[in-house]
Amino acid sequence: HDITAAFELYFRVAPLKGQFAIFGGIEETLKHLANFRFSPEDVAFCRKQFGGEDVEEGFFEWLSTLDCSAITIRSLKEGTICFPNEPLITVEGSLAVCQLIETTLLNLVNFSTLVATNAMQMRLAAGPNDI
Repeated sequence: HDITAAFELYFRVAPLKGQFAIFGGIEETLKHLANFRFSPEDVAFCRKQFGGEDVEEGFFEWLSTLDCSAITIRSLKEGTICFPNEPLITVEGSLAVCQLIETTLLNLVNFSTLVATNAMQMRLAAGPNDI
């Protein structure tokens, strides 16, 4: 679990039948990473669900100390035009932590990017007039 890993968040096809998107979600991503940890209640729940002789106590101790302080993030600037297959965010850190946060980061970035792209398309469709 301490092996260093990296992954990139990107999209394969631009949303809303467009050719590009407007990147969003870095603020939410950074907030999530700053607050990511397992509370004592979370660890107790995991122990109850997965505990027993097959799971070493050290695993639960590891969960209780887990955070994202050793994660490195590189990203586009919020509001940047981005294109399919272009890395939006690169995440580096321990393999275990990267795997635990990957799905949440995908959701945070995908939703925010979709909303920003949709707003941009509406603005373009409205033209120079006030909306």
